[in-house]
Amino acid sequence: PSFKVIRLTFLGGALGTLIRFALLMSFGDLPSVLLVNLVGAALIGWLNGNKKYDTDSMNALWKVGFAGGFTTMSSFAALIVLYTQGIGWSAIAFALLITGLGLGAYWLAFKASRDRSRA
Repeated sequence: PSFKVIRLTFLGGALGTLIRFALLMSFGDLPSVLLVNLVGAALIGWLNGNKKYDTDSMNALWKVGFAGGFTTMSSFAALIVLYTQGIGWSAIAFALLITGLGLGAYWLAFKASRDRSRA
């Protein structure tokens, strides 16, 4: 990768991480983890749905950098483990539901972006 792509990835990652941290401080663990993962999935879906966003710079800044720093699989996994210890198997069902919602957010944003770019 070029130095420009590395800089854009770092910039996007730093920005995404800062916004995720601000949401964590504002809403707490569970709501912020759910919000960032759903919004992050929708953002990647939107960007993937339109060919004009498929450049090295856009991918580095928004998909890999921002969305990578903004979303959090590790916190999601940790919350699943903690909630499973507290409330049992219903936490697993909740995790599957959230994962399905994330896939749905991606698909809806992808479709909307693709349809908009064709119009």
